[in-house]
Amino acid sequence: MISEGKIEIPETDDTPMVLYDLANNTFKMSGPSFPENAPDFYSPIVACLTAMDPQSPGKLVIELDFSILSSASNKMVYELLVKLEKIHYLGKDMLIKWYYEGFDEDMIDEGNGYKSNLKIDFELVEK
Repeated sequence: MISEGKIEIPETDDTPMVLYDLANNTFKMSGPSFPENAPDFYSPIVACLTAMDPQSPGKLVIELDFSILSSASNKMVYELLVKLEKIHYLGKDMLIKWYYEGFDEDMIDEGNGYKSNLKIDFELVEK
């Protein structure tokens, strides 16, 4: 379900669970992300998130916890984060938490890459 200010998508074998609740300033994605068509999966999520009012109160906490991230999903996640960064520049306070397993060098590298390219508070959090 995707509606204004809210997203609830259950995890599947190849797509992550997505929960977004603007009223509570939370956005979470977790699980595998290698959908057959990443733009089809991510575009409605990007559209819903980028419709938020940058002057809405509170800090939006973005929690990303991928077990697998395909290159197509990686591109879409980066696009999403760049669009959120623009909303951040317009006044919305945000924090990104990138979760990773201590042994998962790929996810650590992805998180560090996002962190170095974005001007939003960004934390790498070991699970």
